[in-house]
Amino acid sequence: MPAAGLSIAVQETCPFRGRMTFLVRMAFLVPVIAMALVLGGCGSKPSIRTHGPGVDEPYVVNGKKYYPLFSAEGYEEEGMASWYGPGFHGRRTSSGEEYDQNAMTAAHTILPFQSEIEVTNLRNGRSVVVRINDRGPFARSRIIDLSRAAAMRLDMIGTGTTRVRLRHVGSRPAVSAPVPRQPVEGIFYIQVGAFGDRGNAAAAVRKARRMGMQAAIQPGKRLLKVMLGPWQDLNTANDNLWRVRESFPQAFVVSEED
Repeated sequence: MPAAGLSIAVQETCPFRGRMTFLVRMAFLVPVIAMALVLGGCGSKPSIRTHGPGVDEPYVVNGKKYYPLFSAEGYEEEGMASWYGPGFHGRRTSSGEEYDQNAMTAAHTILPFQSEIEVTNLRNGRSVVVRINDRGPFARSRIIDLSRAAAMRLDMIGTGTTRVRLRHVGSRPAVSAPVPRQPVEGIFYIQVGAFGDRGNAAAAVRKARRMGMQAAIQPGKRLLKVMLGPWQDLNTANDNLWRVRESFPQAFVVSEED
C-alpha cells in the first residue's frame, strides 16, 4: 500500500498535515479506482453484434462475397467439418463473444448467429447440437468449424475433419432487440449447380422451371452454371432459396457482381 506508507512518513513531522495528505490522496484514488473497475467490466463483457457485415449484411473474405441468411429454418447441408481450439481460445468471435473451446459452439459462413444446429458425424453416427457464434471456415472443402468440445463428442479430434450432416433445430433468443429487416438492393440469383455436361445442366433448368422459377445456363470457364432469377433484393432471393433447396440442396445465393 504505497499511498498509506507516504502518509505515515509525513505524520512523523506533522500528524495533522499527514492526515490531510492521506485523505486528499484517498479522495483522488477512489474515483480513479471506481472508473477502472467500470471500464474493466465493460471490456470483459462486450455486447453481442446484431447488425452489420457478417451478421445480416454481406461480407467479403479472400475476394469472395458471403450473404448471411436471415433465417436458418429448414436448413440442411452435408459436407466436411473441421475444428478449431487452443490457438483461438479467448479471442473474439465474429459475433462479439469470446471464443471458448470448451463450449458447444461452431463457425459457419452464412448461418445466423444463435442458430442451433445438429451436427451428425456420418462416419460413426454420433450427433451434437452446437450454437453458431462465429464466421468460417473459408476453405472450399469445409462447411463448418466446430469447437474442440464438439469435435471431441463427435470423435473427430484425431482425424481433424469428418463428413457431417447439418440440420437446423432451433435458435436462442436474441441478446438484444432484433434490427428490422432492411432490403439489400442489387441483382441476385440462386445458383443450383455447376455441370460439366450440358445435358445435365439442361435437366436442371427443366426441373427448376417446373417449380415456376426462371432458369438459364450461364457458361463458365470450365463448367456450365444453372442460375435462377434474377431478384432485385437479397431478402427476396433468400426467401426463394428455401423452396429451391427442396429440389437442389446445395443451392446458394450469388450477386450479379460475383
